[in-house]
Amino acid sequence: MMQLSSFVLLLWFLPGGARRTTRVEKSLRSAQQQINTLADGFETSAQSRDAWIPGLLHRAGPRGAHHTVPRLRSGPRRAASPVASLQDYGITSTPLASLAITAMDANSRRNRGQDVTMMAAEDALSSMDPETRGKFEKVISEVDDEAREGLLAGITDPVGFFDPLAFATTDISGGRLLFYREVELKHGRLGMLASLGILVGEQFHPLFGGDIDVPAYVAFQQTPLQAFWPAVVAAIAIPEIYSVFSFQDPAAGAAKWEMRTDHVAGDIGFDPLGLKPADPEELREMRNKELNNGRLAMIGAAGMIAQELASGQTLF
Repeated sequence: MMQLSSFVLLLWFLPGGARRTTRVEKSLRSAQQQINTLADGFETSAQSRDAWIPGLLHRAGPRGAHHTVPRLRSGPRRAASPVASLQDYGITSTPLASLAITAMDANSRRNRGQDVTMMAAEDALSSMDPETRGKFEKVISEVDDEAREGLLAGITDPVGFFDPLAFATTDISGGRLLFYREVELKHGRLGMLASLGILVGEQFHPLFGGDIDVPAYVAFQQTPLQAFWPAVVAAIAIPEIYSVFSFQDPAAGAAKWEMRTDHVAGDIGFDPLGLKPADPEELREMRNKELNNGRLAMIGAAGMIAQELASGQTLF
């Protein structure tokens, strides 16, 4: 009788134990499917996914079995908070989850930056003839990725790639082309300041007693600074000293006037207002605007000065 009771009890508990084991296995499989889907939604690589999935499975194992997998909607994916997405999949906010979010976000940003760079290069080079494109691609391939993005800026409609004198494709290295772009950006920025300064300064000039009412091209000679021009030149030269470190060393065999291939043209590390966008697409758009406005400003400032030289009078 005792043996029969033990056998009945064994039969009674065995199915429940089997069911519990099956539920655990299903829970683990479900959790892994959820995490794989989540990782795909954040565009993670296989390596980064393998790095953090085991830990998440441990935390979202049997306890995560009661969570329902959210239905995936067709059409464009809406942006969602990474923390909210993890919670939807039954993963609570933990240090391990935060690490997973950081890995996914970094990988997504890197992939997005690469995609934007490739699209920018394709858009910029699509308007070139095959021979010019081949030469230009060879030159820009000598510089780093971030520096290359700066060289691709400014190639916009309706002009496209405008280089009638073939500065960017004839007997030139990547470092020399970076130097040309650096020069263009600096002169463009000065042109924008000069255009605004000429227009405003000739109408509103309270400094030095407000008596300097002359054309802009001779305004400096009417100020006391004329007697201290060496000091003015020295003050202007101080920021340029830092530019020396962006050039390759001729003593090491580099040609003259060639910048380091990792130097981003125009980036002097000065952005007190934080205007530089973090988004690659927005940064590309800002670079295009700066170059195009700088080019227009150089032409505009030259036209203003030429008019004043010809007339001997102020613009207005």
